[in-house]
Amino acid sequence: MMSFIVDNLNDMHAALQKFVEYLRGSGLDEDDVFFSRLVGCELITNVIRHCGEEARFMGGVDGDNVVICVSSDGAKPFKLCTDLPDLLAESGRGLYIVNAVCDGDIVFSGEGVTAKVKIRGARVNG
Repeated sequence: MMSFIVDNLNDMHAALQKFVEYLRGSGLDEDDVFFSRLVGCELITNVIRHCGEEARFMGGVDGDNVVICVSSDGAKPFKLCTDLPDLLAESGRGLYIVNAVCDGDIVFSGEGVTAKVKIRGARVNG
């Protein structure tokens, strides 16, 4: 499990690169690494853009899933979505992508969101 805090999109990419290295070190194949990074990127971007605050990230491998939790610092509450958007929605396409990648395994709570990315590839050295 690893965690970090970012307050701008430029720093997000460097922080996510460390997460990518952690996932590769855990034996995930490149497809699973790609989809996990994509989910982390979309969720962090949503917090920074819509809450205007720091995004707190926690992610790790838990059994057959990569579990990613992203929250705001609480100064401006993370808006809970009762319905995830569809493909043709005017906004929310990032959450649509996250929902599709996670096969709907997303939980909104408090000021954050937890998403599980199913590990589909063979583990290399995990």
